[in-house]
Amino acid sequence: MHAHSLDTARPNVLRSLRTLACAAMSALAACTDPASAPAAPLAVSVTPATITCAAGRSVTIRATVTGGDATPGHATPKVAFAAADGHTTVANGSGGTAEVRCSSRGSGSVVAWAVDGWRHTIVRVPVVVAPRPTSIVLFATPKMLADFENPRPGVAAFLRHYEALTARASEVVVIFAVGNSEHMLMYRGPRFADDSVMWARYTNGKDVPAFDRKLRFRQIAGIVRAFREEGAAQGLTVKVFDQIDPGPEMAWEYWKYTRHPECMDLRFDSFDIRGRLRPDSLTYASAPDGAPAGKLCGEFIVDQAAAYLRDLGFDGILYGNQFGTRGKWEPGRGPGYSAAEAAAIQSFLDYSRRAFGAREIMWFDSYNNVDVERTTFSFPATGYQAFDYLMASGFCVITDTPRYLDNLKSKLTLVPGPRILATLDYVDPWYTYASMRDFPDESRRLEDIAVQYRDRIDGLVFFANGPDGAPVPRGTIDAFAARFYGN
Repeated sequence: MHAHSLDTARPNVLRSLRTLACAAMSALAACTDPASAPAAPLAVSVTPATITCAAGRSVTIRATVTGGDATPGHATPKVAFAAADGHTTVANGSGGTAEVRCSSRGSGSVVAWAVDGWRHTIVRVPVVVAPRPTSIVLFATPKMLADFENPRPGVAAFLRHYEALTARASEVVVIFAVGNSEHMLMYRGPRFADDSVMWARYTNGKDVPAFDRKLRFRQIAGIVRAFREEGAAQGLTVKVFDQIDPGPEMAWEYWKYTRHPECMDLRFDSFDIRGRLRPDSLTYASAPDGAPAGKLCGEFIVDQAAAYLRDLGFDGILYGNQFGTRGKWEPGRGPGYSAAEAAAIQSFLDYSRRAFGAREIMWFDSYNNVDVERTTFSFPATGYQAFDYLMASGFCVITDTPRYLDNLKSKLTLVPGPRILATLDYVDPWYTYASMRDFPDESRRLEDIAVQYRDRIDGLVFFANGPDGAPVPRGTIDAFAARFYGN
């Protein structure tokens, strides 16, 4: 046979051999003659074509396959996905979809491929994992301001002091902790804006002459405006919260301990949301004719707080020191679990959400993991969903870093759930101890944990002024910020 005849015959010979081989196979349908099958080039495209997401977030992608074998009855091409590096993980779904979980900052790719019998194709999808949006929560008290009537200069200096942390944050939340709760419980409404308040001027549980100044509701409203306006002037997104604390730690609480002790459980020094009010004849913003007899104490304080937040312009509230529960901080230091108490707490949280509307709730947790919070304090598993933010508390005078880390890891499992805030600890607004001085190893370890969990936590919280009103030393903040944000 001449060479040109062999070249002419080769396709027919190969085709015959292939047909014979396929006839011997049980999977004949998968061996369709490529010359006779109505096939088009196999191609796969992915939507979105590039992925940008924050660490800890997920993106759903979908593959579309074109071409392949169009023989009637032929199975559709199979599609699969895989991560090509350590920055992402991939969970294959159905219908050509997958969930891409962005794990850690950096650039990488996800691979998608389609297989149709002996045909296959592959495409790489670029992925950029950006830093997780960070909320910086500055827990401050009126001590940080020298002039309540003209707060703007003090607010401006305060925010500039923390710019190494705040400039790269997605938002700044200032908890302007006016007091424990006396000022909200006694709030009479906008017509009484010149009333003075019991504000958080205690140091080591006592009044300090240096802070013997009047603070009035109208001044609080002015301070809230100053934070928001100065934040905008510095290019920051600023929210301003106040707090409710269950005890008398920051200022004397006449309403809770003297006027309405039925709202306190003195065994734990805790506000008891389950208590029922005795009537009085005082004027309240939420009850102008006096405290309504039989109303739940928890609902009354929420009604008062809602009016106060609305009228003075706050964006939200911190429920401090595990507010809503009875007990304090340590495993076993609470009433234990009961379904009735868990239901009461859930009802209180649901009422809070309805009353506050669009305003946000942050919870200062019990320093314990979710199991301890249930067994010791009856906190319901569904209760965490009521919060927009949750402080995984780790202040050094109360806990140690192994217990704190156990708590933080536990709270990070609350998915979906609130934004989880890690704790830093340097100074305390109400006490003369300073963790950065008196617990230096623990304070540094909190920084290390924040850096280590940078791509899993949603932000940071720390006391931003000491007992004299001074901020945390700037060098300390700048050095930590450089480690936290990196390059």
